[in-house]
Amino acid sequence: MATIVAKRKRRQLYYYIVESARVDGKPRIVHQTYLGTAERIAALVQDRTAPLPLSITTVDLGLPGALWRAAQQSGVWDVLGSLWEKPDSGPSTAHYLLLAAIHRICQPGPKTEVADWYRHTILSSLWGFPAERFTSQEFWDAFDRIQTGSGGESDELEQAQSRLLAAWKDQQLISRRLLAYDTTNFHTWVASTNTRNTLAQRGHNKQGRHNLRQVGLSYVLDGENGLSLCHHVYPGNVADTEEFPIALGRIVALLDRHSIARDTVTLVVDKGSAALANTLELEQAGVGWISALPWNQAPEQFRERPVEELPALSSSQPGVRAAAERLVVHGKEYLCVMKYSAAFASEQLHSVTTALSKALPAMRRLTVELAKPAARFTEAGIRNKIARWLSGAFVSDLVRYQLEQRDGRWHLQFDLAHAALEHVLAHRLGRTTLLTNRMDWTAEQVVAGYSGQQQIERVFRGLKEGDWLGWGPMYHWTDQKIRVHAFYCMLGISLLQYIYKKAQAAWAGLSMEQLLEELRQIQQFALLYPPQSEKGLNRVALVLSKQTLAQQSLAMKLGLDTLRAAKEGNTRPTA
Repeated sequence: MATIVAKRKRRQLYYYIVESARVDGKPRIVHQTYLGTAERIAALVQDRTAPLPLSITTVDLGLPGALWRAAQQSGVWDVLGSLWEKPDSGPSTAHYLLLAAIHRICQPGPKTEVADWYRHTILSSLWGFPAERFTSQEFWDAFDRIQTGSGGESDELEQAQSRLLAAWKDQQLISRRLLAYDTTNFHTWVASTNTRNTLAQRGHNKQGRHNLRQVGLSYVLDGENGLSLCHHVYPGNVADTEEFPIALGRIVALLDRHSIARDTVTLVVDKGSAALANTLELEQAGVGWISALPWNQAPEQFRERPVEELPALSSSQPGVRAAAERLVVHGKEYLCVMKYSAAFASEQLHSVTTALSKALPAMRRLTVELAKPAARFTEAGIRNKIARWLSGAFVSDLVRYQLEQRDGRWHLQFDLAHAALEHVLAHRLGRTTLLTNRMDWTAEQVVAGYSGQQQIERVFRGLKEGDWLGWGPMYHWTDQKIRVHAFYCMLGISLLQYIYKKAQAAWAGLSMEQLLEELRQIQQFALLYPPQSEKGLNRVALVLSKQTLAQQSLAMKLGLDTLRAAKEGNTRPTA
């Protein structure tokens, strides 16, 4: 028979389960099991009698919650609500636009997947709308109500961009010092037979999808905080240099409308926009500007200055050297800066050597094929092959070849131009020529200002590769839907940049990709328990996932704790 006995050791009682029996006619303990202290026994009893949950639901809290908080704190939600007011029942157009932007960041995909994703996010409990209100048809109906045109008061998307700039200016979220401008294009899946839009056109696609129709995008962001100030969607067959005067007119109009003096702004543009006509446009606009000058437009003595003669910049620009000089370019004196970056030079060198390691063996194999008796090649076909292999940067200057026909056969000879390779290594790799009308700036100030251009290039990579926000795939059939799509994508980028800026204060050095991954891992679990009485209601317990130190810091800085408004309580069972 088993009994519980207590044994005192060092003024503490410990309990055991013991079994006794007679051994040789005398009572003896034949088996005992240690239970522990009274507190431990009570905990064991409580664990055994605790009810098991009926179900467990996972809720995405971190990333959608942070983006929703960013929309509230940055004024985005107020601006959207002022333009598209909430109807008597159901979501407003503002809800659909913001949800489309957040979905593109958290889980890019078609609108048919939004409802199921929304159901498992914190937004469903915060907004209180059933997931059935966010079907793809509901999205298209909401977007149809948005008035778009050729700008002006009738274009609600233009009004939204202007009001966002005003809100961010009031909150001092934008800097008047530096604006970055760039253009890119995105391929679409719009059918060739579709005549309902004029934006999707064929052109030189920067992703290599020349067989598809594409749309162009010009984009201006704040060089310090990364917020999207304005953007413009234009036909895909329009060159970057042709778009620049149109975009510049929109930029200065936006500055004038918000009483931002033009001469206080420095616009950073890439070399694709640095044509003579565009330089004149910049001068007439009255803004400061920094541009990357095309290599062949810079004076030879200046651009090929030995690296040793370029002064090293401060520790804030590691591995960078630069020198400034006043030179006459495009018929007027400007400040030219020769920048050399060791990191950029190594990247270019790797690209060149990789291209050569592919091109030279390919040409050798072609030489063998040409020598075969059954070879059938045309001169145009051979030269097209070689041009494709030598299409990389600098590669065509480093490989020399000779193609001639003898005795009815084509003969190919080629070699590596060592003198040209030495010249590229010594005077070309790692170099960027910058041009500015800020005559009183130092070389380091110009180089630091131009770094804003790298930020916008990272945005474009994040859009195209889907690491930040998934722009594609784009199936929209009309110009209006394409403009709406561009608006909420750029809105999502601004929200991302806002939380990224705040996150640096919580965990310095965190990249955008790391930030997204950390926030995605912050989840909330809703445990549904049976009622305590026969007529009672089911009980819900909310539990957060185990968080790392970085996630705890981010959650506190981004205000995720305030979103856990739904406290543990009783709910009726759901189907």
